[in-house]
Amino acid sequence: MLLQVVTSLAYGMEYHQAKDNCDSPNQNILINDHQRLGNQLQEWNKNYLVDGFSPINDEVYDQLLSKWQQRQRCLSLSDSLPQVPLPILTPLVKHPLPHTGLKKQNLNEITTWIAKRKEIWLQPKVDGVAVSLVYDNGQLVSLISRGNGVEGLEWRKKADFILDLPKVIPIKQRVILQGELFWKLNNHVQKQLGGLNARSKVAGWLMRKKLPEKIEDNIGIFIWAWPDGDLQQEVQLSRLSEIGFDLSKRYSHQVTSIEQIIQRQEDYFSTPLPFATDGIVLKSFPTPPSAAWQSNQNSWAIAWKYPLQNIISEITGLKFGVGRTGIVNVVASIKPVTLDAKQVSHVNLGSLNSWKKKDLLVGDHIQLTLAGHGIPKVEQVIWRVAHRDYPETMLLEQFNRWSCFSYSIECLPQFVARLTWLGKQLGIKGVGEKTWQQWAENYGLSQLLEWLSPSWQGQLPKTKTNLKHLEQLQKVADQPLAVWLKGLDIPLSNTEIKKIDTISMLYEPTIIKYLKLSDKREQQFKHWIEVTEIKLALQIIQEIKKPLAQANGLSRY
Repeated sequence: MLLQVVTSLAYGMEYHQAKDNCDSPNQNILINDHQRLGNQLQEWNKNYLVDGFSPINDEVYDQLLSKWQQRQRCLSLSDSLPQVPLPILTPLVKHPLPHTGLKKQNLNEITTWIAKRKEIWLQPKVDGVAVSLVYDNGQLVSLISRGNGVEGLEWRKKADFILDLPKVIPIKQRVILQGELFWKLNNHVQKQLGGLNARSKVAGWLMRKKLPEKIEDNIGIFIWAWPDGDLQQEVQLSRLSEIGFDLSKRYSHQVTSIEQIIQRQEDYFSTPLPFATDGIVLKSFPTPPSAAWQSNQNSWAIAWKYPLQNIISEITGLKFGVGRTGIVNVVASIKPVTLDAKQVSHVNLGSLNSWKKKDLLVGDHIQLTLAGHGIPKVEQVIWRVAHRDYPETMLLEQFNRWSCFSYSIECLPQFVARLTWLGKQLGIKGVGEKTWQQWAENYGLSQLLEWLSPSWQGQLPKTKTNLKHLEQLQKVADQPLAVWLKGLDIPLSNTEIKKIDTISMLYEPTIIKYLKLSDKREQQFKHWIEVTEIKLALQIIQEIKKPLAQANGLSRY
């Protein structure tokens, strides 16, 4: 049982930070970290737009960008990142038509958007690497990475090694297509499995300096735009299928209502697909003439992302709790987030040593996911504050399995944790952690079994609640010895505990041999039996068991 220590009395074991707002008391530190975040976002932009890969997924990037933009507005500065500078030596080529990008919108915005349009088509937002394909006289002559939307890398030579990419199409005039190279997956359910770094696999393959040595059958192509294709989307999709791009037709749907859109999004999120996706795309037809297309300007197509599976939050406080065995557990308070319809405001960081290895402090940003049974866990550290203000934890090092069998101010957390565990094993109803702590702090409960004493019980105020508690305390005498020993945290297994019939057996010289304990567990048992407070507790148990033993005709206990 973990007791969370939240009082300054318990050696300041809770650390908090002021709310992140425009009037932060640590303005200089905040602005410095804000500038560092802007630089990091620019570096990630370069990775994605120029180098063709991303160290973090879109969800994580979008959340950090939003945080940076909010701070920029607080400082009355532009919330747009500067254009990524293109390296002079990088062999970039110009797209024949720019990539317009997609604006991400929420459900309310989408509802407004579709109300103003007549013909709307829906496609999955395939999670891959965006490219332009150029065919002249039926031959593939260029394969260009998205880059900055205007210029990108020329990957035509590598196209020869992608099995699913048509090198020849039965159309003689020039054809310009835009689409997504993706890593093939078998019956992939996005809701269950996430992205599986599928995009990074494609990007890594494409960014190799040397040409591949063999044909790659794991990369597919999804065409999502034919700027100069037929104005009727249905005709355009059929034509794409005829020339070798059948996925576009298979995964395109005309929709007429927000209900259909919601259903399609859930379907693509929850049903098996041959690729990873991160949302859906809505397009209105007919699209503007290709001559009007501009980089990062798109009013006829929008994206609706899936519910966040990878969510970012900021650590706002650290709580150090001591359990009955002396293990210190660290819990982070975080800015509340919603993860899979669950409100999350705390996350367990593990033991003190585990926390130190993770190197997590107030102000750090972490990526959260849900582990088994819906428990939030830290997937990775996304962003660390530059100013590392480490709390003093030296006093926490004193706790171990053999500490705090009695009350002191320093021992309050572990002592109460021991009492809580004992009460749970004995089946004492209605007496939980808070009650044990109140009794220890305010009513002089200083020993593990002192609450059995009539004199101690007599000093409790005769409130209705206390009378109910006392009634419970008086029922524990007939609990089996095995339950008492487990409650006192004897270092034996349940099977071994059940072999002990009387208190006196614990002191018999042959007990170690009888229980067949290993050398390590023998030392633990000997240590436990010599603890002064345990000796006192065993004497008390023996005294309350004597009348029961005599009533049952037993000669010893």
